[in-house]
Amino acid sequence: MAESENGDVKAAEEQIKVVTLKLAVPAFITKEVLEFPIGLTDTLVDIKQTLAVFPVTKDLTSFEFHYRDINLTECFPEETTIEAVFEELQLEVGDVIFLQVKEKAYNLAAIYDHLTRFRESIGLHFIDKISQEFGVASGASTLNNLNLTPVKEQSEPESEKSTEESESKENDDEEKPAVLELSKEELSQLKDASSDILNLTTHGFNLDQYAKFDAPTKNLKMPIKSLTVSQWSPVPALQQAKGDLMYLTLQTLENETFNITCHYSGFFVNKCSTINFNPAIKVNEKGSFNKEFLLSHLVDSLSPLFSKTLAENEETLSNATSYPESYLLESNCFLAAPWVVDPTTFKNYPDVSRSQLPLITNGVDGSDYIKEWNEDVQTIRELPTTTPNDQILREKLLHKSLHDFTEVATTTAINIIKGNVTPMNPGEPVNQHIFLKNGIFYSFNTEDAFLSTGGVEAARYASAKDLASVKILNRMNVSSISNLVTCIVDYLGKRVICQAPVPGVLSSGVDEEVPEDKVAYGLSTDGEKFVQDKSFENGLKSVAEVFHLKTHSVELENGAKSDGDLLISKDIKGIVGSDHRKYIIDLYRSTPLDIEFIEQNWNESEESSYPHKQASVRHEAVEEWWRRSVSALLKEEAERLEKEGKLEAKEGEEKPQIVLPTDKVVFNPDAFSGINESEQDREDVRTISKFIKEHLIKEFLDELPKVNPPFDGGHLSVSLHKKGINLRYLGFIAQNAQERLSKTLSSLKETISLNEKEISKRKEEEEKKKNEEKDVKEDEKKEQEEEITEKSLIDVTQVSASYEALYKTAILEMVSRAVKHLLRKLSADLPCYLMPSFVSHFHNCLLGGDVNSTPVSDVDEDLKSFFGAKSLEYSQLTTESVIDLVEKEVFIRYRFQLPNTWISEVSKLHLLREIALKFGIQWKSQPYYFTKEEFDAHVTSETTQVVENGSKKNNIKNKKKSSQTISTKEVLRSSTFVADDIVNFTPVVKDSGYRARVLDDMFETVRVHIAKDEKEVAFRYLAELITVYEQVYGRVNPEAAYFYSNLAQIYFELGAISEAANIGRVALILNERTYGFDSHEAITATINSAFFEISNKDFVNGFKLYGQAIKDLCFTFGTHPSLVVTLANMADTLAGVKAYDEAVLFYERAAELSIKLNGEYSSITGLMYYRLANLYITVKKIKDSGKLYAKCVDIFSRVLGPSDTYTKESVKYEDNIAKYLKFLDLQKKQTQQSNNKPVPVKSASGKSAPVKASKKKGKKDIQQDPEFANKSVEEILKFIEGDKKKSSSSSKKSKKRSL
Repeated sequence: MAESENGDVKAAEEQIKVVTLKLAVPAFITKEVLEFPIGLTDTLVDIKQTLAVFPVTKDLTSFEFHYRDINLTECFPEETTIEAVFEELQLEVGDVIFLQVKEKAYNLAAIYDHLTRFRESIGLHFIDKISQEFGVASGASTLNNLNLTPVKEQSEPESEKSTEESESKENDDEEKPAVLELSKEELSQLKDASSDILNLTTHGFNLDQYAKFDAPTKNLKMPIKSLTVSQWSPVPALQQAKGDLMYLTLQTLENETFNITCHYSGFFVNKCSTINFNPAIKVNEKGSFNKEFLLSHLVDSLSPLFSKTLAENEETLSNATSYPESYLLESNCFLAAPWVVDPTTFKNYPDVSRSQLPLITNGVDGSDYIKEWNEDVQTIRELPTTTPNDQILREKLLHKSLHDFTEVATTTAINIIKGNVTPMNPGEPVNQHIFLKNGIFYSFNTEDAFLSTGGVEAARYASAKDLASVKILNRMNVSSISNLVTCIVDYLGKRVICQAPVPGVLSSGVDEEVPEDKVAYGLSTDGEKFVQDKSFENGLKSVAEVFHLKTHSVELENGAKSDGDLLISKDIKGIVGSDHRKYIIDLYRSTPLDIEFIEQNWNESEESSYPHKQASVRHEAVEEWWRRSVSALLKEEAERLEKEGKLEAKEGEEKPQIVLPTDKVVFNPDAFSGINESEQDREDVRTISKFIKEHLIKEFLDELPKVNPPFDGGHLSVSLHKKGINLRYLGFIAQNAQERLSKTLSSLKETISLNEKEISKRKEEEEKKKNEEKDVKEDEKKEQEEEITEKSLIDVTQVSASYEALYKTAILEMVSRAVKHLLRKLSADLPCYLMPSFVSHFHNCLLGGDVNSTPVSDVDEDLKSFFGAKSLEYSQLTTESVIDLVEKEVFIRYRFQLPNTWISEVSKLHLLREIALKFGIQWKSQPYYFTKEEFDAHVTSETTQVVENGSKKNNIKNKKKSSQTISTKEVLRSSTFVADDIVNFTPVVKDSGYRARVLDDMFETVRVHIAKDEKEVAFRYLAELITVYEQVYGRVNPEAAYFYSNLAQIYFELGAISEAANIGRVALILNERTYGFDSHEAITATINSAFFEISNKDFVNGFKLYGQAIKDLCFTFGTHPSLVVTLANMADTLAGVKAYDEAVLFYERAAELSIKLNGEYSSITGLMYYRLANLYITVKKIKDSGKLYAKCVDIFSRVLGPSDTYTKESVKYEDNIAKYLKFLDLQKKQTQQSNNKPVPVKSASGKSAPVKASKKKGKKDIQQDPEFANKSVEEILKFIEGDKKKSSSSSKKSKKRSL
């Protein structure tokens, strides 16, 4: 394995020669020669795409590349590399390559491409996006709303930094905190940003303020009024012979209308009108005419406002944002739809041509809409992968094809759910309908294969597991075996499985009454026999190796028995397609059953049983079990060989490598599903099942306090899945979190009790010493001071707060997921048109019970006649019944009994968000009130239209005729939600996309160079990696967000702080747009970006970003433990720029939150007080500082013990402040006494005679105090803090100690 990894790194490190490409383009575009660098591994299509970026050539779509007299476009495929072109031509490649770009005659397909490019270049694709996307305001971002200033460029050279660092090391004895000078304007802005953050953490904000997204494209103007396919299209046969391809109608901003002919030679204005057809070129009296090769040039010549508007739009975009990623369209992905939106900020634009888009995007005869998806994907998979460039090209094409499939499948699945598509079997029940459209097979969860293991629930679970296995096989690129192109669409509570069918699998013989079973390997469709085509074995061995499957025999209760050993699970079926490829389907059993969980929680006869018996272990858990098992075996084998002396390297040879057989650590995927099974196989599967609870969950809980607890339910789910923990263990995790919280608090209580006894003991000893009147000698003082330099036992890990946060999030996640399943079940037979009413009613019952426990469903009376009584049964739901349903569902799915008061303890706004994200609901951004008091105080009226029946007199026939009128009425809300509050439902899509391994290998190469301290090489590879990522994924994609997040961290580690800050902003935008504006990925990216800005000495920008992160965190979670640390770090930053007053406020707020989360008697609360006390000294609040040090003494002595460093330092500071305050008090009294002294009497000699002050018994002369007399303020402060020379190491540790 090590050798293969090294080989991958070597392949990724291939040097790519870069040359200069010079392109001579047609003179009507520009007379200048375009020049840009390219790699020899770049293809002709890469150069073509580069031309699409240049402003002068972006509208050029029909052209050819020529090298001298050779037409490269005709001679070579577009995917051919430049290196291969020159090798084929037997020419050497110099440092400069000169090519010509010549225009090519249009055909109808080229005209369609040109029109599409023209729409994009003038901005119409932004409008198209609004009507085509599945969600409202998809891809929303908030970064531009923060009004960040440009990233500061680092001006200090590295040499100066190193000099300063060396100087600071030499002056350790005079160490002072770094203080930066800010301008008055910067300091003012920083204070304003700080004030906003404090207000946010104190007062919060409303939901209507939350959905304020930036929209850089909202102020764009359209440079034309309309451009449509003319009524005279399609071109008649008479004109086709003359070269006409299509006719267009253009309406300019000047309100002029032109009819345009699309000719093979270009575009020209013709003589057509609305009633007369004359496609000939229009020539005016002077003999001039309008004809251009590019449509944009023609429109520009007809409309003076065209170019002006385009220029204004470019300026608008540049002013709106410095980051194009905030408005660029997505690449090979769906953008995240926010769960809360303001529908008033989005509008639809009139555009007749939008309805004609299918005409120009689906090919000349519409055939492009129907694709052979399977053939396309399988052909791409079979492309060569010998070189990195081959791998990159393959990944690029594969990701594009997979997403195109998912996009088409999702659109059709939504139409299927809405009833817009006719099924292939209309006579069957609705849940058994199947569909074949656009080359994709669609089906619902069919329970036929899972009748004995859970029915529909088992089928639903199996479909997700099948997709997970498909993703792994896609990533691992298993050869000689194929899997189906698959995605899953959940919409309005219904799940549609979308697959590109195996070629020939749906066709049957004409005379066949019973369709032939197509299964060639595995258990037959009827489950009666096993089929084992030997031709599958080579390919299935690779699949078995990927999933660590053991060859095994299977015998079933019905008598079916395998002929020898199976390589894979019996449920995975092999099929030979009509294209002669070998396919495997139904991959849901590629991991073992979670038998421990099933045996404990599944009993078909019990109502509270787990829903199905298909519960299996996650792939991540199997991989971790396999990795640890292999590691243990390698260690054991190494010890054995070492004892035998077989690991010693011979002269001139490398040390022998230990290699284990691939079948050494494997499992039987069919264990516990048949009869007469191997006990060892069952024991292996049981071991993997136990591995989840005994290791993975335990380790997750152990590590939790050391890392940030989850920000929300989605964060918790992702974290558990990465660890290999199934979400069915949420109840177990919540229970353990509660137990650990209880143990932590009990342990703290016991520690405090022991320390209190020690404190009492010491006090008694001190009293004894005082009674004996023993003076402390100077050397004893020194010993005490030396003791303070010892290392503290302080642990600022927020253990109790972390487990409490986990418990809270687990409850929220269980409830929201249970609600998702209830919404699905209750709406199974519900018409789509009733979904807004049903969902709002359910939410009123669940979340608005305090406002109205028996809400009324808001369905218009005149519309009820369209639906049967059964469809409206949901209106009988009440708060009590819904809460009961939720509690039962949580117990069934997560084996956890919710506390009786859970509905009053859970945050209803957070629960609203979690349900919306899981079910695909977009709510209107407005305040929602969940208590009776709030609701009554803010109750609003809704404008509704009411249909009224009446009658009117017909004057002609003198008869009365019934009529209906619509009137508008204001109706007060009686519940928290109404149907109109739901803006939209969005699909939740699971696709088979994956992270390309070749890119991971390239990233690993970069890390290798960084480890070797080869920074220049690392920077070069990073620049190349950015280009490759954009080639494979595009600029706006979740994988690009992941890449830029890592890239920013790497740049920071390499010392390129400014670059890290810039890249961090891009990562933030991409995470917001692809994962969600308030997702945990976006919050993490915001915090990281703020850190980079602060490191770049841009404090105002950093605090704005921290404010955004805190806002989102408060809204998605509430008071999160990480807020304490974040506020404390921000306080340190403020102190570093002399904003001491604001720093004090931040530490005060951090201390308040710490008390709320961790309790007053906790290490971190004591540390917050300790640092705040230090700041109080700085701002001259000496008395307040003394009080806080007293609190610190109380906290630290109880929590850490009286002997701890922090306890001793706090005691010392408290004592010194007390002395200082006493000195100030005595000084004040002395001043008062001096003011009250009598005027001196002059003697005979004229000199003033001194007045002797009488001394009272027990009083000392103030002037005789040698410790405070004649000391400056700075010296007094030094005295309070202690002699730094004696406790320098202690102070350094306290400063450098991180939270």
